[in-house]
Formats: sequence, structure tokens, C-alpha cells
Amino acid sequence: MVLKTNIRIKAVKRLSNSLNGNPKYEFHTNEGVITTPSDAGWVYGFSTHTFIDKIVNLSYHITKSGKAILDSIKEI
Repeated sequence: MVLKTNIRIKAVKRLSNSLNGNPKYEFHTNEGVITTPSDAGWVYGFSTHTFIDKIVNLSYHITKSGKAILDSIKEI
């Protein structure tokens, strides 16, 4: 199930690259942490620092283990 919300990004943390060498990020909000998926090519299409302290529209899903995985992000 895909969830959508408008929320303020408090911080962005660069994680270790995936096994294939692609970047991975954590977006921190007051509600929790949302992580980009491994090997998502679309993460190359934005500069993560531009989202800090901005309200964004997020689309994400929750894994069986309860982790929030980002599907898309767009500045409002």
C-alpha cells in the first residue's frame, strides 16, 4: 500500500552506497525516518540538500519489518 503525505524534511543523511554503487539516503521528519530504496536510479535526479526545512509531498510504502521506503519526493 502506497501512502502519501505532505511533511517538512528536518535533515537528510547520506548512507553507504548499495552493493551496486548507487547512493542511498535517509530523510528525517518529525514523524520518523524514510529511506530511499537500494539501486533507485531516480535519486540521481535531485539534490538532497534542497529538501532540508522544506515541506515536500512524499509517496512511500511500509515494509513487512515496518521500515518506511520512499517511492517519490517532490517539493511543494
